[in-house]
Amino acid sequence: MKERRLVGSPHIHDLGFMKKEMLVGVALAVLGWVGCQSGHAPSVGSHHVDIWHKAAVKFTPGIDPDSVQLEDGTYRLDAGRILLKPVVVPDHARRCEVRLDVSVTSAGDPWDKSGTLFALADDAGRDYLERMLEGDDADTTQFAGIVREGDRLPALEWMRFITPFGVGHFSHTERANAYRPEAVAAWADSASWQADLSSLQPWMSGADTIWVGAYIDTWTAEGYALSARLDMRESELPCDWAPSHAISPLFNTTKLAHDQRPFTQLPDTALKVSFELEHATDVDLLFLTTGHGGHAGGDEFTEQPHIVMMDGDTVDAWTPWRNDCGAFRRFNPTSGFWPSTYVLGGDTLEERVASSDLSRSNWCPGDQVKPRRISLGHLDAGHHTLTVAVPGAQRWTEEEFNFWNLAGWLEIQAR
Repeated sequence: MKERRLVGSPHIHDLGFMKKEMLVGVALAVLGWVGCQSGHAPSVGSHHVDIWHKAAVKFTPGIDPDSVQLEDGTYRLDAGRILLKPVVVPDHARRCEVRLDVSVTSAGDPWDKSGTLFALADDAGRDYLERMLEGDDADTTQFAGIVREGDRLPALEWMRFITPFGVGHFSHTERANAYRPEAVAAWADSASWQADLSSLQPWMSGADTIWVGAYIDTWTAEGYALSARLDMRESELPCDWAPSHAISPLFNTTKLAHDQRPFTQLPDTALKVSFELEHATDVDLLFLTTGHGGHAGGDEFTEQPHIVMMDGDTVDAWTPWRNDCGAFRRFNPTSGFWPSTYVLGGDTLEERVASSDLSRSNWCPGDQVKPRRISLGHLDAGHHTLTVAVPGAQRWTEEEFNFWNLAGWLEIQAR
C-alpha cells in the first residue's frame, strides 16, 4: 500500500512556529490512522556501521592477499589497492534513509585516481573473495562478474569518486602554498562525499552478509587513507513500510581484480546484457559511466555520446561531460598547471590553468560521480536485452590507454 501524504495550502508557510509544530503533530497522527490500516511495521531502530576509519589503500608489490581477516575484519587484496569487509545490517521492516559517507586523504600519492565503494551480497561476495585469493581466471574481461555468469554477480557500486591531486599530504607544503591561486583561500585537508543509498534498502535487507569493498587505482606505496560510514535512519512512522522493489546488479566493468584487463571492447562492439523478469512491471536502470585515457585527445578529454537501448529500441541518448571541474580547485594542491594568455578589454592577461580544472568525461578530480536514472518502461515478463553503446570510444593501444568504467543495476518495481 503506498504511503498517503497530506498536502497543505500555500498560506500554511506563513503560520507561526508553534502552529507549525501543532500541524505537524496532527499530520503525523492522521498519517498513522490512514496509512496504518495495513498494520504497523515493527521497529528495530536506526543503525550505523563505521566500515573504515583512515584505512590504508596503497600499492604494495609482492604482498600476498590476506587469507585471514585483519583485526577490524578487513581483507586486503590486489596488492593492497582493494579492501573487502563483511558487514551485517538489520532487516528493517520500516523505510530507512540510508546514507554513505566517504572521505579520502592522500598519504603521499600526488595523482588523481579513480575509486569506488562497491558491494556484493552473500555467496557473490564469498565467491569474489575466493577468486581473488586463488587468482582464478583473473586475467579475463569476465572476472568477478562484469556481467552475470550463472550465480556470479557483478559488484553493486555504492559510490564512485575520483581522488583529487594530493589533498591532505601536500596541502601544507611550501610548493603548494607558493602555487596556490588567489581564488583559493587555503588548500583542503581531505575530500568528502555523501551518497543517498535509500533505494538500495531492499537489496541490503535481503542479504545475510554484505561484502563491502573499497578500491583506489593507486600505484604508489603511500596511497591514501580512506574512511567510510553507513547510516540507516529508520522512519518514526509505524505505518511507513520499507519499499518492496527489487535491486538487480547488471554489469560493472571497473577493474576490480589484480590481473583484470580494463574494459576496452566499446570501439568494436556495444555492451549487451540479458536479464529475465518474472512478471510485467516498470523497470529503471541506474547507470554510472566515466571515460579514461589521460593523453590529449583521449576518451578522458573528448565528448563521447552514449546510447542505451532496451530490446533494440533507444531509451536514452546523451553525452556525459563535466565542465565544472574548476570548482574543485582547492582540493588539488599538486595538480599540474601551465600559463595561459587571453585578451580581455584590449588587455592581454595571463593566468595559470590547472589540469584539475579541465573538463572531462563525466568526472572531476575531487568529486564523486552520480548515477543517471533511465526509465526502461513497462516491460513484459520474460527475456530482455539491454545495450550500451559508445560509438566514438577510442582504442586502447601501446601508447594510448583508453577505457570506460561502466556500471548498471536495475530497480524493478513489485507486482
